[in-house]
Amino acid sequence: MALVVNRVKLHEGDSELQYWLSRDPAERIAAVEIIRQRIFGGADETRQGLQRVCRIIRR
Repeated sequence: MALVVNRVKLHEGDSELQYWLSRDPAERIAAVEIIRQRIFGGADETRQGLQRVCRIIRR
């Protein structure tokens, strides 16, 4: 798979945003999981799901 990057102005890139906003939240999460598996690999059983990060910030 070839890496393709397209630059568009913020107000011109509506079609992709509208597509994903029209999808069910469960379908969006499933798509993120597929992308995560392609990037990090799905064979390693210890790396399932999205990483949770918690930070305590003092004011």
